[in-house]
Amino acid sequence: MKKSLLSLFVLFFLITACKEEEEPITYCGVENPAESLTWLNTLTDELNDSYFGVYFYVTAGKYQNEEVFLIRNCCPNCNTIISVYACDGEVLGFLGRDGAGIDPTEIKDEVIIWRGTGFECTV
Repeated sequence: MKKSLLSLFVLFFLITACKEEEEPITYCGVENPAESLTWLNTLTDELNDSYFGVYFYVTAGKYQNEEVFLIRNCCPNCNTIISVYACDGEVLGFLGRDGAGIDPTEIKDEVIIWRGTGFECTV
């Protein structure tokens, strides 16, 4: 009995000790850009306070080797234009096809970095 308890303890220790720490999300030279970049923090606060805030989320990725942010949503009743922002908050363009914007396939390595309070999407 003591051997099996000891074996379980060792197994538990190995499993919990081997978990890797999750790396913080770093974009544009800062950890947690949704809080650290003033313009993005202001924008996410405004989105959170809006009626449709539960549908909004922010992604980060790369466009032409530059780190960018996109304000996305899964709002079922919104007709949305998705802006692509540079690190300084400048709008680089909008997602679109056929020469009418930035082709969505040109955004690489996109990850969600912020979700609205009470987030409703299944992304």
